[in-house]
Amino acid sequence: MKTTPLCRLAHKYGTDKCPQLGHSYTPFYYQLLKNKRREVKKVLEIGIGSRETMQWTPEHYQVGASLRMWRDFFPNAIVYGVDRDSTTMFKAARIKTILMSTTRVANLQKLIDDIGPDIDLLVDDGPHNERFQLQTARTIIPLIKKSCLYIIEDVTRPETVKEQLTEFDCRIVKSPDGRRQDNLVVIEKQ
Repeated sequence: MKTTPLCRLAHKYGTDKCPQLGHSYTPFYYQLLKNKRREVKKVLEIGIGSRETMQWTPEHYQVGASLRMWRDFFPNAIVYGVDRDSTTMFKAARIKTILMSTTRVANLQKLIDDIGPDIDLLVDDGPHNERFQLQTARTIIPLIKKSCLYIIEDVTRPETVKEQLTEFDCRIVKSPDGRRQDNLVVIEKQ
């Protein structure tokens, strides 16, 4: 698998989104987003993660590694990260972290009210639970702007998730190495 500039940023901060450290998402993300780098103004990632919740993190892991990766990749974007773990909260240029559980519909609605619906990229890397992945998508997608790219990571049963989200334009990106939980569901809001 070819190493991309996004793979290098992911590795720099220690996020598992790159093949060198875990998942094989960054090559796909790079191909999908490389021509939109300057256009993306707002990114929201659900799930920040910490050493306590991700014991496999490399030595050089930084809390908010993927948020830092997105910030560096999209030079004109503000990046929001949401997590229920207070140890994941931090301050950095063009990154805003929000302490919140995303398993409640009311919290998801408040989140979009607070940051605004003009999100260009939304990555759900929160609870890796099909029920919450579906609930989050069904709650947030109607609230955000058209043209937002909504991606659910770590989907164990992508066909089932796609079948449950027939009201949206979904496609499945399967893991190139066949790992069961390394699948994405990509939704392009029309």
